[in-house]
Amino acid sequence: MQRFLVEQMMEDSNKVLFSILNERLELLRQLDAEGDSEKRRHIARETQNLHAPMAHRLGLYQIKTEMEDLALKFLDYETYKYIAHALNAKKAEREAYIASFIAPLEAKLKAEGFSFTIKGRPKSIHSIYHKMQAQHCDVDHIYDLFAIRIILDSQPEREKSDCWQVYSLITDIFPPNPKRLRDWLSVPKENGYESLHTTVLGPENRWVEVQIRTKRMDEVAEQGVAAHWSYKGVKGSIVQRSGDVFVFTPTGDLRRLCANATVLDFAYSIHSEVGAHCVGATIRNQNVSIRHKLENGDQVTILTSPNQKPNADWLTFVASSKAKNKIRQALKEVEYKQAAEGKEIIDRKFKNWKINYTEGDITKMATRLGYKAVSDMYQSVANGKEDVQRLRDVLLEPEEQSATPREHIEYVDKSELKGLAIEVDMNVKNVDYNLSKCCNPQPGDPIFAFVSVLKGIRIHRIDCPNAANIRERYPYRMIPAKWAKKS
Repeated sequence: MQRFLVEQMMEDSNKVLFSILNERLELLRQLDAEGDSEKRRHIARETQNLHAPMAHRLGLYQIKTEMEDLALKFLDYETYKYIAHALNAKKAEREAYIASFIAPLEAKLKAEGFSFTIKGRPKSIHSIYHKMQAQHCDVDHIYDLFAIRIILDSQPEREKSDCWQVYSLITDIFPPNPKRLRDWLSVPKENGYESLHTTVLGPENRWVEVQIRTKRMDEVAEQGVAAHWSYKGVKGSIVQRSGDVFVFTPTGDLRRLCANATVLDFAYSIHSEVGAHCVGATIRNQNVSIRHKLENGDQVTILTSPNQKPNADWLTFVASSKAKNKIRQALKEVEYKQAAEGKEIIDRKFKNWKINYTEGDITKMATRLGYKAVSDMYQSVANGKEDVQRLRDVLLEPEEQSATPREHIEYVDKSELKGLAIEVDMNVKNVDYNLSKCCNPQPGDPIFAFVSVLKGIRIHRIDCPNAANIRERYPYRMIPAKWAKKS
């Protein structure tokens, strides 16, 4: 009797899981001796509902497939026998077709310099049965009774690009069905499965599923995540991806998370809304924070609050790509909402002030106030960091343009006024100021001071081109000034 042999186990929880699967598979293989009975059907149903999904979550696909096929055999033997007979009857025809399908692929891949292995295999009996149920048809009408697997010998840094390049070469030969493309390279399955699946129209107008993966991906897909287990009858060893964590929901559902996964990662693995409102968890009757790192075998009960919401700090401690993506998405949604609120506030205020403005004016305001984007300015208004009154002043305040050089007079920079100062309001001397570029005030010119929103006190000539506009709009920000000698 084939059995799992424990070579090395690092976690007691893993040992329990694999022991359960081992015992169940052995039991299934002995059920023929039990005869048709309710006990046998009960074991088959339990396997179908509990043990096969558990093997699937652990990435033990060969074990999962055998469990599903045996469960079907004991629950619906006639259907099982019918499908098995149909597959066996057309075995020679199927093998010939696979060979004709593979031949041009091998030639193309060799010509492109790829190192690879191509395998052709029939779908499992349970898989075909599932397709018959879903498509409401007989086995003869299932269009993809077998799959072709291309396994590439790729360097780690080229794995994804090689897979996509091979996909391109395949679809150059056989037309693909776009609706049947499955990309588990960009976002692997929760149990670590990585592969690229497509269905193409092969010779004789028959649909064929093609799976593209590398040796590393195939090892994980075929052998799962168990640490240092070997299974007689299954070639190779079952190797665990370093650091993976297996935890349970309160109802006993097994979940696999990445290394360093936290309570918050677990919450997001359940549902994005659960993650967004997570405030902590209960593990072994103790409350823990959302930052708490999970350990194998933990049974986690998530605690939520309707007042909780994602914040940028969460990105510093979550480990899974799913959690990070969901948090970023939530933060973006908050930013969009704030921006919309800020725009509404500005629109309402400016309408009350009877100030008309364009999108160009808004962009100019944001630029003059130092914002990288208009949306940033809107958000600042919404959260109270920016005063709409200040925006109005910036919009209405004239911009200084470099003046046309005045005849026979060179522009005097503030740094060159060694012996002069500005006397403002007839009382305060030596105030800090800047000379306006729109009129280039020179020593001796009649001048006035203007309190600018963004640039402090600006000194203008009385006959400055902007003076009339300033007097009309901002008389309360004009201050008398004159040249004076430094004391």
